[in-house]
Amino acid sequence: MKNFYKKILFVTMACTILFMSYIHSYTPKHEIYDLNETLMHQIESHVPDYVSLDEVSQDLINATVAMEDKRFYRHIGFDPIAIVRAVLVDIRERRYVQGGSTITQQLAKNLFLNHKKSLNRKFQELIIASKLEQLFTKEEILEMYLNVIYYGSGAYGIGEACEIYFDKTPDELSLEESAMLVGIPPSPNRYNPIRNLAKAKQRQEVVLSVMAKKGYLN
Repeated sequence: MKNFYKKILFVTMACTILFMSYIHSYTPKHEIYDLNETLMHQIESHVPDYVSLDEVSQDLINATVAMEDKRFYRHIGFDPIAIVRAVLVDIRERRYVQGGSTITQQLAKNLFLNHKKSLNRKFQELIIASKLEQLFTKEEILEMYLNVIYYGSGAYGIGEACEIYFDKTPDELSLEESAMLVGIPPSPNRYNPIRNLAKAKQRQEVVLSVMAKKGYLN
């Protein structure tokens, strides 16, 4: 039994070494963006209403982390715990139900990959996410994420979303408005407050409840 666990440990370490070495050589191809240290400036030049993180309300930042990636500030680009949990759910349901994607993985997918669910795309997503974590701080990754994610009604990025839904800038958002916006990206059509206010408010309550559980609200 000890030899078995030693073999498992050896294979795991070998796979980790290969994975980390592959990160340095992997370069995703994209028509607009290049994965290097200038990526933030590239995004800024392509997003008309680009906003820096210090121009975003703290409530919206807290809501985003609470809903999308509660271990965002602790993981290395991907969350093994979330991945294992998602795999178990997918196996039980016999279909893709949960993705286990972190904010960094979602950024990688939105910038460099398609949204087709496959093992190959998931592996590429992990590689790119790991590389993003090497190149940028958590705050920079969160800033880029907020500026490229789709919020429905043709709004790409938090700047456009705030203007379209509330006629405000991101730093003027209330807690309730922040919660409603953060609830939209998982299903932009279903939780769009313009098209379906009742569903959007239900989702808003979910976001506020999760924020309370995670300690962001008293």
